[in-house]
Amino acid sequence: MDDNPSDRLRRRTITTSTHQTEAMRNLSTCLLAATSFFHLSAMAQPSLCAPNEVTEWSCAAKKKIYSLCSSKDLGANAGYMQYRAGSASKTEFVFPERQAHPKGNFRLALQAKGVTLSFSNAGYEYAIYESMEGSTLIDVTKSQGAQVGSVACNSATDTLTLTSTMKRFELLGIYR
Repeated sequence: MDDNPSDRLRRRTITTSTHQTEAMRNLSTCLLAATSFFHLSAMAQPSLCAPNEVTEWSCAAKKKIYSLCSSKDLGANAGYMQYRAGSASKTEFVFPERQAHPKGNFRLALQAKGVTLSFSNAGYEYAIYESMEGSTLIDVTKSQGAQVGSVACNSATDTLTLTSTMKRFELLGIYR
């Protein structure tokens, strides 16, 4: 059966178009998979928050985990937020001890190249510094200013510097 040149060209064009569409679909699938992988790896950060809580922030350092956990219903006038420190098997420090709204307990302040989330407890000041570059440091000082300890996070969720987090914390009354 003889094909005329225009029929062959049309079949070749359709075949090429089909291959291009399939290639674009494959590329889109790969990009979606890569994006999901990076998002899930960021979310897979160890946390001391319960499955029914929101991990606002978390950091792993020196075989310890440091997390900021909140209730799913946290809003301007409801819910709670707690800072927790410990290991995967045992939480060693919780602030505030009882689940309470963050207003009056936590303070978020914008810095030149990052943010600081701080709170005071039993004569000590705790400060989480998260830079825009992604490094996170936890400092503990006595109320008079003497440094007691400092922990550099090996890995952290890097969520405190997000605009969405700052807006959320402003709504909660802890961002100044």
